[in-house]
Amino acid sequence: MMAYFPIYIELKDKKCVVVGGGKVALRKIEILHQFGAKITIVAPFICDDIYKIEDNTHLEDNGPLEDKDIHITLVKRKFVDLDISEAELVVAATDDEKLNSYISAICRDKNLLVNVVDVKDECSFIFPAIYKKGELVISVSTGGSSPLMAAKIRENIESVIPDYYSSLIEFLGDHRDYIKREIHSQELRKKVYNEFIEIVEINQGYMSLDMINKVIDKYKILQEGDC
Repeated sequence: MMAYFPIYIELKDKKCVVVGGGKVALRKIEILHQFGAKITIVAPFICDDIYKIEDNTHLEDNGPLEDKDIHITLVKRKFVDLDISEAELVVAATDDEKLNSYISAICRDKNLLVNVVDVKDECSFIFPAIYKKGELVISVSTGGSSPLMAAKIRENIESVIPDYYSSLIEFLGDHRDYIKREIHSQELRKKVYNEFIEIVEINQGYMSLDMINKVIDKYKILQEGDC
């Protein structure tokens, strides 16, 4: 079988529907919540741990959602087709195989991304093992063949990533436009970033604007010499 293609998509404030309210659904909800999705959970019964994910959750019975900071809406009833009418991503995580299969079918008809937990053949996407810290996201997949192996590989990767990498990425991101404005050559910018990484590793994660400016000044001279 062909391996899955890895792709990163923007989920912030996107409507994701999870059908199911048990422990299996909980794991998927926790992942989606990390990435800022607006999650609607549809199930007659919803386990206590789902209520704990967010300080405030919205019950559909209480009327329309008005607080934009609430990312979880609970719909305590059986699934109906209209539940996915505005969804961009759907997870079927019930203990009813026929219902899960039905949800997969209607999602595929609508070209919606759908994941049926533990049934790879009915998924249009799968959840990888994920390491996330700030903007740094690393995912590992075995194509659904061995989630435990994917989790083990993720743990091995996590063990060698310095804690300061996420703050370094944020720092460089904040100054990216400035660096691009000062260093026009893509080739030289690569050298600039490589030097930043070397400095940060030597200083165990410390980086200042003065350090950035010294490196940029150095490569601006080289840049002017190439003109």
